[in-house]
Formats: sequence, C-alpha cells, structure tokens
Amino acid sequence: MLFFLLMVSCTILLKFFGADPKAGWLQLLLDSLHLATIERIDTGGKMVPILLAFIMPIGMTLILGEGILRVLSIYLQRRVNRKEWDLMVVKKFKDHAVVCGVGEMGRHLLQRLIVEQPELDLVLIDPHPSVIAETGMNSDRAIHLRGDMADMEILNQANVQAARLVILTAGEDTLNLETAYKVIQLNSSVPLWVRLHRSGLSSLLDLARKPQIHFFCPYQQAADLIVDQIMERASS
Repeated sequence: MLFFLLMVSCTILLKFFGADPKAGWLQLLLDSLHLATIERIDTGGKMVPILLAFIMPIGMTLILGEGILRVLSIYLQRRVNRKEWDLMVVKKFKDHAVVCGVGEMGRHLLQRLIVEQPELDLVLIDPHPSVIAETGMNSDRAIHLRGDMADMEILNQANVQAARLVILTAGEDTLNLETAYKVIQLNSSVPLWVRLHRSGLSSLLDLARKPQIHFFCPYQQAADLIVDQIMERASS
C-alpha cells in the first residue's frame, strides 16, 4: 500500500513538474517505476525529477525493507507471537480443510483425515487453548484459531473463502446451523458437512436443498452400523 502511494505521488509530481508535461499517465507511472529501480529517465534538467531520482530508490528500499523485517521478526518470534504468525500462514492457505468444533467427534475426524490425506492443510476452530496438544497433532501441520466458530471474523481468519472442505462438529445443533449459514455467505460452493443430533432438522431447512451441504448424525450412523453387525452375526 505504501509503495503504491509512493508511485502515485511520484507520477503526479512528474505530471506537473516533469520534463514532458504532455506525457500520458501510464508513461509517467512507468517513469516512476524506473526512478524507483534506479533506471535513468530524461529529467530535462528540472529540479523535481532530479530530486525524485534520489528520493524514489530510498523510499522503495525503506518500504520493502520494513516489510521484509516485519515478516522476519514475526517468523523469529512465532512461538511468542503465535496468533499473528498463524493468521499470516492461514492467509496463504488454499484448498485446505476447516474443522469447527474439535471435541471427541472432531478429533476422530481429524485423525482419519490425516491418514487419508496427509498433505492436506488444516485449520481448527475451537475455544479451548490446547486443542493441538490434545489431538496429538504436529503443530506445523495444523493451525488452531481459538474462538467462537460462529464468529464471522474467525471464519474470515480461517480463510473459508479458499477452503476445499468445511466440517462442523460442535455438540450443539443450533451452533452448527448458525455457522453453516455464515460459511455459505463466505463461500457458497464449498462442500460443507454439518453434524446434527436431531437428524430430522435437516429436512426442515433451506440448507438441505443445497447439493454441496451434507448432514450427518453420528448416533444414527453408529446405530445403523451396530445393528448391521448384530444381524450379520445372528444370521451366521
């Protein structure tokens, strides 16, 4: 942003005080870039372009140097300023999975996801502070954002807009449904898996008509699996 402002300011000064007042804005912007990279342009012997030939490289060096030093500082102190580092890393994620609510159900899902797709980047949203340690995951493989999964700011920080998959596994149906509506606002096409204790709720909602949204009830699925095994053993 600062570099952009520097370029615009230089372009305006060249327009009114440069060697060629008839030059177009695009040409003047290109001249500003040449000045910033210490390339020679025709100053026409005028004071302002000559001063800009000194000021622009210094300004660009300061702006870019400050950005590099800031990133380096965050990296070196990433264990101290963990949240700032995590937010910067997540912003670069693309085609990652976001898991909201990392309780018992969420932990089992994460373990299976890691086995099936070991290269998948993961963002975990949960209010508890020690989620990474409790799941036994390597902190370099997953980013934990501590907060309310229904908070739009947290969902933005999780970069839901670029996610490949979102899974909502909180123990409360209302929280999962509220979060589902907000996820759709940010990314209307992302595959979304929503845990519901009362599976019948899904048929009453507009969400159920969206093909990329799937509801699952762990109790119902566990019951179906157990009954199938009971019947299989009874018939053998």
